[in-house]
Amino acid sequence: MLDSDIVDMLAAINSVPCIATSSSCSGRIAVFSAPSPGDKRQGGIVYKWHRPVDPAELREAILNARNTGHRYVWASAQPPILALHTCSLRLADMIADIAINSGYKYTGYNYTSRSYYMFIIGSERIDIPLVFEGRTIVDLDYNLLANLLNSYLLLGKRKLNRLRRAFSSMLDLLRKGCEEATLV
Repeated sequence: MLDSDIVDMLAAINSVPCIATSSSCSGRIAVFSAPSPGDKRQGGIVYKWHRPVDPAELREAILNARNTGHRYVWASAQPPILALHTCSLRLADMIADIAINSGYKYTGYNYTSRSYYMFIIGSERIDIPLVFEGRTIVDLDYNLLANLLNSYLLLGKRKLNRLRRAFSSMLDLLRKGCEEATLV
């Protein structure tokens, strides 16, 4: 399911014939639990929101994560991530320039057998350990924690709006690059 606040930008990008988006996210707040660090098979996301979180719902999510019996629980605000494919190195470079100039320093691409796979990742991320080896490591002020996570989420969404405007202003140029790439 697509995040509602990114659908318009993905549709605009996908309107360029030589570009296709894949898994993308507008940023999220999440609560995780796991039996051991990095165990994604047995652990994972307990709750997630693609919008600012209310302290009461954050508290409920953390309590539920602790009730899983897992020895590790943490909260995270994660930045926007865009993944896309394009047919040419020139278009990949153009897209990378758009992203970098919009403030996305974690931008790059890899060549696959059929396309250039691109990733654009924001830097507005914070991970907060809450339970370590089964022990609560901090007394939680849920209002403060929600404010902290929300501030990172909203920073990422503001940067996403810069990227949205940049892509919007460059769509004609990207389409022209696509036409030129298919003539080669």
